[in-house]
Amino acid sequence: MDLTFEKFNFAEELQNQRTLFVECFPENIGTPVEGIAHYKWKFHSFPSKMEQKSYEYVAKIGDDMVGYYAALPYEYIIDGKPHQVAMVCDVMTGIKARGKGVFTKLGVYSTEQFNDEGFSFSTGYPIRPDVIPGHKKAGWTFPFQIPMYGKFIRMNAFLSSKGKSFLIPFANIALFGYNIFTSGFTSVGSKGLSIKQYSSKQIEKIDGFDLFFSSWIKEQKIALSKNTAFLKWRLGAPEKEYTILTIQKENNIIGYTVLRKVEKLGVPCLGILDFCLLDSYKSAASLLMRKVIDVAKKEKAELILMMMMKNNAAKYRLSKLGFIKTPYPFSFITKLFNNAPNQDIMFDENNWSLMWIDSDDL
Repeated sequence: MDLTFEKFNFAEELQNQRTLFVECFPENIGTPVEGIAHYKWKFHSFPSKMEQKSYEYVAKIGDDMVGYYAALPYEYIIDGKPHQVAMVCDVMTGIKARGKGVFTKLGVYSTEQFNDEGFSFSTGYPIRPDVIPGHKKAGWTFPFQIPMYGKFIRMNAFLSSKGKSFLIPFANIALFGYNIFTSGFTSVGSKGLSIKQYSSKQIEKIDGFDLFFSSWIKEQKIALSKNTAFLKWRLGAPEKEYTILTIQKENNIIGYTVLRKVEKLGVPCLGILDFCLLDSYKSAASLLMRKVIDVAKKEKAELILMMMMKNNAAKYRLSKLGFIKTPYPFSFITKLFNNAPNQDIMFDENNWSLMWIDSDDL
């Protein structure tokens, strides 16, 4: 097998990459994610401090592109110091190259390039079990999992998808009572607070956004370097729009969340991309979540979903707000390079506040 690895030549090989993408992720056929505009947004518009907007590598058998491995240069603040991190995404191996070690070999090659480029470490969030062995063989470590939490508003679509439509009236009555009970916890800590709602197209109009992010980052051991520029890019994919809720004490933002209507397994859902508050106002999570529930009802979503660290789920008292842990966790994987922080810091899940915003999902 004449297998070679090289940097991806965007100018000459983009159509080959798009063809491989459709082959590997056919669920995206007919969606904006399939298009060139989406690719250009994702890999050529990132507000990076590094020399490149993205880092892309391919595997070839002869002249045929059979594998692709990419990363975006996210920045994390760890113990007050910035670290450039390769957030790996769109990893794929063509059908005819599977079972031949291409996935593992391309992973080894690409992560070695990340190290040479000066990244401190790489991150990834696989949920499909079939890719786990290849990542492990390529030297990735799996320090912990990130639970996915859910709260049902109604159960119509979920039960219909399971062929149990006859249970819908009974399930919704029980769910209504449960939600009434948990709604009693959403009035805690609301005195003097207000909530504002924005579209993701209004990010630059949110006064005090960067000041809030700066304050939040200082409270974290490890934090994604979020700011207005990053949010404008992260929420700026073609044909996507998000809802942003900010919660204020007087005129100062003390927390925020980002939401998007999605469909998961035939169920209309409201996905929570990010949700965080300053530590001194953590009890206000209940008030912010009440507004999230209002948005879900208005959008006719039947299930609210979010990926969140266990320590933050406990801090924000998600269980008292009616959220349950689903059986579908994400694996957090990382590979440490020459400039990596201390391993004890990196592998302690209590040091992280990971959500979907840290990935390229949703």
